[in-house]
Amino acid sequence: MSRDRAGSVLVEALIATAIVATILVGAFGVITDSIARNSRVEARRTALMIARSQMTTVGLSTPLTEGAITGVEDGGYTRRTDVSRCADAMAERGAAGDLYCVAVTVRAPGAARPTITLLSRRLKPGA
Repeated sequence: MSRDRAGSVLVEALIATAIVATILVGAFGVITDSIARNSRVEARRTALMIARSQMTTVGLSTPLTEGAITGVEDGGYTRRTDVSRCADAMAERGAAGDLYCVAVTVRAPGAARPTITLLSRRLKPGA
């Protein structure tokens, strides 16, 4: 093999190595992004499950009275349930009872802002 040919083989090998390295870096970025997205979706799904569960208890096992209830669930998820008379129903009491606005907010562990917030209205029957 001539000396010129040996040098060109080395250059070809370096170029092939650079191409393979570029492809691997791109694949690593895609995999890393996919893992991060999966973690966010899982945290949101868990937060939604907690929020729905808490929302179903308001007016049943949790009294329908104005105020806030906070708690921490397994896994470090924090929840807050706010109950207040709805602004559009403050003027008068309806024949069926009082209308309350309920907000359940769940924050994933380490999250800077709420992961999910559910809003609902509940009717407290008149006595």
